[in-house]
Amino acid sequence: TSAVSVSQVMYINISGTSRSANAIKFACSDTVPCSKLFLANINLQTDSGTAETFCNSAIGFKYGSVVPSVDCLLTADKSHTSKHSDGNGGIKRPKMHTE
Repeated sequence: TSAVSVSQVMYINISGTSRSANAIKFACSDTVPCSKLFLANINLQTDSGTAETFCNSAIGFKYGSVVPSVDCLLTADKSHTSKHSDGNGGIKRPKMHTE
């Protein structure tokens, strides 16, 4: 992967069928990891019913139900936590506006 900085991306309320077994794929740079990724209310399946997740150098968190599981998603290291920790490993959950 190339060294492109990807940060503060939100994936919210996504459902559907993936043609690929890796329904969620974060193939981020080893030198410049993706950071502050936020996933909420995701439900992805495959035709066979079993969807998978792939992560490389991806840092973020989930909120609510996320299928398939994003256990491979890294959380922020405590050494990067600011003095005003929000309980999410230094990554502040974005404010969500719903109507």
